[in-house]
Amino acid sequence: MSARLRRSVMVMGVISAALSAAFAALADSSLPAAWKHWHYSRVIELATPDAATGTTTAAGQLASVVAPPALYAHAQTGLADLRVIDDQGTEIPYVIFQRLGSCKSSPLPTTLRENSFGAGAFTQLVLDAGAHAPFHNTVRIETGETDFIEWVQVEASDDGHVWRMVEERAPIFRFRKNAHEGTQVVHYSENNAQYLRVRILDGDKKFPVSGAQILLETTESAERAPLELAMVADAKQPAGSSVWSAELGAAMPLVTEVRFEVDAPPEFIRSVEISSSADGKDWESLRNAEIYRYRRGDAQQQELSVMISNAGAPSRFLRVEIVNGNDAPLETAAPKLYITPRHTVFQQQPGRSYRLIYGQERTERAQYDLGRRVNAAQMGAAVDAQLGPEELNADWVDPRPWTETHDIFLWLVLAVAVMLIGYAAVRSLRKSAASEA
Repeated sequence: MSARLRRSVMVMGVISAALSAAFAALADSSLPAAWKHWHYSRVIELATPDAATGTTTAAGQLASVVAPPALYAHAQTGLADLRVIDDQGTEIPYVIFQRLGSCKSSPLPTTLRENSFGAGAFTQLVLDAGAHAPFHNTVRIETGETDFIEWVQVEASDDGHVWRMVEERAPIFRFRKNAHEGTQVVHYSENNAQYLRVRILDGDKKFPVSGAQILLETTESAERAPLELAMVADAKQPAGSSVWSAELGAAMPLVTEVRFEVDAPPEFIRSVEISSSADGKDWESLRNAEIYRYRRGDAQQQELSVMISNAGAPSRFLRVEIVNGNDAPLETAAPKLYITPRHTVFQQQPGRSYRLIYGQERTERAQYDLGRRVNAAQMGAAVDAQLGPEELNADWVDPRPWTETHDIFLWLVLAVAVMLIGYAAVRSLRKSAASEA
């Protein structure tokens, strides 16, 4: 065989391999006919099953995959069109699972033993949780005062004589004139002491206290992931405020927390107002809260995040405002957005491969009983899987009726109808004129 012939054969081989790969890729991106109206899909890359994980159910092993924010741009709001199918085109039941976190407050029987005032010192409360008090870590102070900020100290005692510090300095505040309820709750080191001594550190006047409640607060952290979309400071900043906004589009319903990174000042308390909008003009309030930083001895106490809920009307824009009043704006306080990932949990069978499909605007949310057959612990322990890149369905068929996809035809029919009506009117007028003549 000559060198030229060998080169020709090699070239033909390369071309043939490339064409084969292209056709294979095209075939891989086509969905079964039953799913022709779903426009997009992603391969689910499964981990090797491990019987030791404890995620096995009667029907198979549970697997979990997280939908990335980019997926929402091509899916219905709330993922109503999401489906999981296997390599035979069979629909696989799934359930959406989120680690939302929780906060539970359990009040303890509380008796107010003392409510006194020492001029130049403090207002003092002594609370009794009972001789066999369970553990507690929070006190709520009830007051009718409308606009204030005070610092509070909390001590605990088993006998009412020997006291130990459990919270050296924490703020309570309310600014009702600005429609901010603030907080009247103080957290302290968890203990089961019978007595609490609460001091409101304002020696100028007695702070009005109508009651107090000892509580045990238990919290479970929520799962969070950063949303890689930056908020931009508004070009026109209102007096006394710092404002940022962004068009988040399909990612808007995912946002569940706004965090701030504040370099200075060392101590501050600022109100935060978070709003949403469908058009970037008319805004609806989502949350009013406070962020703060203060020092307790050598330790620093701070809250630099605000949780929000996007339940309600569809929106695409988010606005965050820090109310500074007459104080200087906080340095480098640009808000960062975080989401609570949504895990799609389904039953994985040995030897099967799976695909996540979406992008069908006319379908309704699927209803499965999987969520009633598995509990939160099983879903949380599901084997993690990954999603491949987004693929177009090469055999996609628009689910909309023909009349909606070819609206030009309706305009043509309307135009013809108008012309026929006009022609009939002209003929009628001519006949009427002829008969009068």
